Amino acid sequence: LSADLAPTKRCALAILEMCFNAKDWSLLMEHVVLLSKRRAQLKQVVASMVQKVMNEYLQKTPNLETKIKLIECLNGVAAGKIFVEMERARLTLQLARIHEEQGKIKEAGEVLQEVAVETFGAMAKTEKIAFILEQVRLALDRQDYVRAQILSRKVSHR
Repeated sequence: LSADLAPTKRCALAILEMCFNAKDWSLLMEHVVLLSKRRAQLKQVVASMVQKVMNEYLQKTPNLETKIKLIECLNGVAAGKIFVEMERARLTLQLARIHEEQGKIKEAGEVLQEVAVETFGAMAKTEKIAFILEQVRLALDRQDYVRAQILSRKVSHR
């Protein structure tokens, strides 16, 4: 299965599906990491795993703690991989919103600050601007006016 995309993808997604059906969230996270770190793993397989977990399983987590762990696991898998940069940005935004709902505005700002979305080529301009504006809003909520001003300059006015 090393260089064969379709069967490798089917196999990886089937493994994740079995973990999800068993409602074993720690096993699901473990297999996402394990399958993504497999030697010579195809980029498309990693991307499809991250997308499937993000789009189908994330909303069905039993509690907030599990959801946060799953988001952090997916962020860890997506870190440094250009082919899943948009998914990582969206996951980071979800994590920041969760922290903000819990009243942890400082943590939300720090989490969101980690992602330099202005460098993402695949992301739509409107989504980039919305992300940067969210970073600015959280910087202002934390009363970090210097950072808010720096971030606001990243949005071109044309």
